[in-house]
Formats: sequence, structure tokens, C-alpha cells
Amino acid sequence: MSSKDSDATKFKTCIYGCNTQIFWNADYNEYWEAYTRKKHICPNRGNYGNKPTSTSSNTSYPYRKGRDSILSKPKMDNSFELLQGSIKEVQKQYEVLLDIIRNHNGKVHGSQRDKDVKTGMLDIIIYYEVPEGQREEVKRIFEFARKRSNIVT
Repeated sequence: MSSKDSDATKFKTCIYGCNTQIFWNADYNEYWEAYTRKKHICPNRGNYGNKPTSTSSNTSYPYRKGRDSILSKPKMDNSFELLQGSIKEVQKQYEVLLDIIRNHNGKVHGSQRDKDVKTGMLDIIIYYEVPEGQREEVKRIFEFARKRSNIVT
């Protein structure tokens, strides 16, 4: 960091309560300690459940990069389903699929559709993700629901 940058540096107190004066070093994209001019590694940040003492900061995220992440995002499996039929049939299939995905803590990411001009039938591809290892279970339950409900595909 150059000397001209340090003149304009605004120090602030670490939001995790260690009372260290820190500043953002844009050259390295990390917080540095004001007096040591080294990367700030807060001793309070490693405590599970420890929240920042400052309520005005929006810098805490539920997921952090790195090997030492406190809350790691669960690994997800991606998949899709092709829904076909009349508007009512596709709507019913979508509602059933969405309920199954939600029950498995998954998310629907999007869809693509096409309509056959001659028959008026819809084709919709639904893209979704579910926690790792549950994709086959979701597919099995959806197929069972299709057969049980006489949902046409």
C-alpha cells in the first residue's frame, strides 16, 4: 500500500468485538490492522454463533469462502424433468413436482417451454436442485405420483 493511500485511509473498529482498528486494503481485497499493516485475522470470528457487535454493518454473509467456513452450503444435485400435455395437465405435473422438490429442501431454478402449434400441447423443462444424494428419490416419488394420479407425460 502506498503512502498516499494511507493518508486517505479511514480506520474502523473490527465488528466482531476485538476492538482492533482496521482498514480495507483494496490491493489485497482484505482487512488489515491499522498499526501493524498486516492482514487482520479476528480471534472472535472463529467462535461459532458469534455475531458482529455492530448492527449497521451488512458485511456478514451466511456462507464464507475457504476451508474454514462456519456454515458451508450443502452440496446439491441438479436435474430436470420434462412435463408434457395440455395446460391443465402440465400445471398439475408442475405443482406435484414443486411440492416434492420443496419437501426435499430443493429449489426450482427455471423452465423452458414450447407449444406445439398443431396439437396445442405444452412441453416444459423444469430445472431444479436437491441436496446431494436425493435426486433419485425425487425422481422416484415424481414417477410414482404421475402413475398414481394418471398424470400424462
